[in-house]
Amino acid sequence: MKQLRTLILGCGFGLFVQGGSLFANEIMVELGGKIDNLTAACDAVRELRAAGEAGNIDVIIRDGVYVLDETLIFGLKDSAPEGAVTRYRAAEGASPLISGGRVITDWEVSELHGGQVWAAKVPWAKGDAFFHCLYDGSTLLQRAQSESFVVEVKANRRNYAGKVKDRIEFSYEGNALESLENLEDLELYGQPTRAWLVNFLGIEFVDTQSKTAKLAVPATYSMFGKWVVENSVAHLDEPGEWALDSQAGMLYYWPKSGEPGDQIIAPMLNELIRVEGVNDASVAGQKDQPVRGIVFEGLRFAHADRQQWLPEDRGLQHDWNMWDKANGLVRFRGAEDCAIRNCTFFDSGSDGVRLDLYCQNITIEDSTFKDLGGTGVLLAGYGPGLKDVNKHNTIHNNEITRVGRLFLHSPGVFVWQSGHNRISNNHIYDQAYTGLVISGVRRRFFEPVFDQMGVKNPYGRWSFPEGTREHLPTIRWDEIDLGDDIESWDSYEPYMHARGNVIEFNEVHDCLKLLHDGNCIYLSGNGDGNIVRHNVAYNHPKSAMIRTDDDSHGVSIIGNLLFGTMGNQGITIKGLNIVQHNVLINCQLLTGGAGNKFDPDSLMNHNVFYHTSAPIPEGFHYGIDGMGAGLDYNLYYHVDGSAPEVLQQQRERSHSKVVDRSSVAADPMFTDLQQGDFSFQPGSPALDLGIEALTPEIIGQMGTTRDPFLPRFNADKLLEVHRTHGGKGKQNELNL
Repeated sequence: MKQLRTLILGCGFGLFVQGGSLFANEIMVELGGKIDNLTAACDAVRELRAAGEAGNIDVIIRDGVYVLDETLIFGLKDSAPEGAVTRYRAAEGASPLISGGRVITDWEVSELHGGQVWAAKVPWAKGDAFFHCLYDGSTLLQRAQSESFVVEVKANRRNYAGKVKDRIEFSYEGNALESLENLEDLELYGQPTRAWLVNFLGIEFVDTQSKTAKLAVPATYSMFGKWVVENSVAHLDEPGEWALDSQAGMLYYWPKSGEPGDQIIAPMLNELIRVEGVNDASVAGQKDQPVRGIVFEGLRFAHADRQQWLPEDRGLQHDWNMWDKANGLVRFRGAEDCAIRNCTFFDSGSDGVRLDLYCQNITIEDSTFKDLGGTGVLLAGYGPGLKDVNKHNTIHNNEITRVGRLFLHSPGVFVWQSGHNRISNNHIYDQAYTGLVISGVRRRFFEPVFDQMGVKNPYGRWSFPEGTREHLPTIRWDEIDLGDDIESWDSYEPYMHARGNVIEFNEVHDCLKLLHDGNCIYLSGNGDGNIVRHNVAYNHPKSAMIRTDDDSHGVSIIGNLLFGTMGNQGITIKGLNIVQHNVLINCQLLTGGAGNKFDPDSLMNHNVFYHTSAPIPEGFHYGIDGMGAGLDYNLYYHVDGSAPEVLQQQRERSHSKVVDRSSVAADPMFTDLQQGDFSFQPGSPALDLGIEALTPEIIGQMGTTRDPFLPRFNADKLLEVHRTHGGKGKQNELNL
C-alpha cells in the first residue's frame, strides 16, 4: 500500500497526495475562518488546479452573509478539467446568502415633512454605484413618485413603433416636471403607447416654457400615455417612499414604522457572479472557449440592482429584456457543462439567472426564483444570423413566482434565439405579465434587407426605423440571404434559433395580474420544432393561456390541460402549427386579431372541449372559419346540452365546409373528473375519435416534484368560472 499523506496549505484546505495523483479535500468557507469570502475561496481553487488537481473540488460554504463588493468572475482559469467539476455548495444544514447589498446605517432625522423623513449619507452612491431599488429586510420599497401626468407626441398612436424621435422627445401636461433638481438621478416610469410593457427612462432635459422634454434613452414605442417621475426628493410625500440624491450624496426614506430598521439594504452591483469564457462572435467561432464545470448548489443569492437602460443597449422582443446585458444575480456568458441546483434567487432588482451568447449544457434545477425585479431565467443567444451556440440547456423543477416586480413585463422564463432546450416541471405563478416566452425576431424587422432588394416590406403594418433598440441591432445583416421568396417561412427559419425546445409538465397560472395581452406560455418569431406538451394552466384572466403569436411556426401543442377559470381563451393560434390531444375546460380555441393569421393547413384535431359555464354562441372555437380539413376529430361537450347545435353552427360557418366533419358533440366520459382523472371510461366517444387521454400518470408529472399539481387538484375551484377583464385597465395598480 502506498503512503497517504495530507498537505495542509496556508490558504486553508487539505490536499491528499497518493502515488503522485492529486485528490482535493474540501475547501471550507466560514466567516471568521481562514477562508472567509468567495474571492479567497476562488483563489484557493485556482491554487489547487495550478498544482495539478484534475478531480472534483468542493467549496463548502457555512452559514452567514457573504457580501460581494465587486462582481465575482469565474474565467477560463477556473474551468474544471474534463470530467470534473468545481462545486460551490452550502454546508450541510446551512443556507448561506451571497449578497450584493450594502446595509445603510447612521440615519438621522431630516427636516422634511416635520422630521418624518430620515436621511443617511451615501457619498459613494454615484456613477456605477448609483442604485435604483432599496429594501427594508425583504420588503421592496417604493421609490418616490410624482402624480401621474399625460405625455404625447405629434404622431399616429396606432403606429405604436413610430419614429425614433417620437420615442425621445415629447410634450407634457401638468407641473410634475417643473423645478426638478439633480435631473440625472430621475427617471420617467410608464407605458409608452402599449400596455404589455413598462419603461424606466432617464431624462436629458426639460423645457418648462414650452412644456417639452427629451429622454436620455428612447422609449420602446412612441411617448403617449400616463407617466410619473421617480426618485425626486420633491415627490417624497408618503410613508414607505425613498429617494436618492447623488449630488448631495444623501438617501432619504420615510419609514412606515416611524424610524428606519437595521436592514435597509441598497444593491451595489448589477451582477453578483459571472461565469465567462471567451466569446467569438464570428460564425466559425474558432476562438470560442467556454468555462466548464462550475456548479452552485444550496446557495441563496440576493441584492443586485435593477438594470438601467443605456444608449448602447439592444432590446429583445418588446424590450422585455436587453441583449447581452450585465445584470442579474448569476450570469453565464460563454459557459458549458455548468449547473445551478437547489439555490434561491430573491429580493433583487433584476434578473435571477442569465445565459448569454455561448451557453450549452447548463442545468438550472430544483431552485426558487421569487421577488425579483426582472426575469427569473433568461436564455439569449446571438441575433438572427448563422451563429447558433445557445442551446441544449435545461430549466427543470423550479418554482418561479413574483418575478418582474419592477420591470413588470419580465417573464418567469424567457428563451430568446436559443434552441433545443428542455423547460420542464417548473411552477410559474403570480406574474404581472407572462409566465414563459419562447421567441426570436419577427420578419417585419428585416426591412433593411427588403430595401436592399428593392422590394416592399410584406410585413410592414408596423414600421421600425433605423435607430430602433428592439431587435434591429441584434440582427447579423451580413449573414442574411433570403433568396427570391421573401414571403416563404423557409427563407427565414435558418436564422430563427429558438427551435426544437421542449416545454413540458410545467404548471403555469395566475399570470397577467397587472399588464395586458400576456399569456401563460407564449411563442413568437421562433424556429421550427418547438413542442409544448403536458402542461397545465389556469386562472388566466384575459388572452390565451397558450399562444403562438406572429411568425410562430412549426409548434406542436399536444396534451395540455387548460382551465378557463377566469378567461375564455384557451389556445390562440397564428401560423402553421399543430394543436392535438389537449383538454380545454371552459375555454376555447381561436386566432389572434392583429399581425399574422393562422395557416389554414394547420392541424387542430383530436382535442376535448368540456364546458360547464355560460352558453358560448360564438362556438367552442371562433375566428378560424377559414381552416381546412385539419380542424376535425374534436369532441365537444356542454352541460347545458347545446353542444350539438353549436357544432352544427361551426360546420355551417366554415368557409371550406370541411371543418369538424368527423367531430362529435357528446360527453367525453372522463373517468373521475372530481379527482382529476381525465382518462376515458370504456365506451367514451373520445376513444373512437382517436383522442389520446391525459392519464393520471401524465397529470401526476405536471408541476414540480416537490409540490406537484395533482395532489392540489380542486375540482370545485378549477371547474368554476369567474370571468374577468384581466390586466387591461389596471393603471391604478401601476401607480399611474
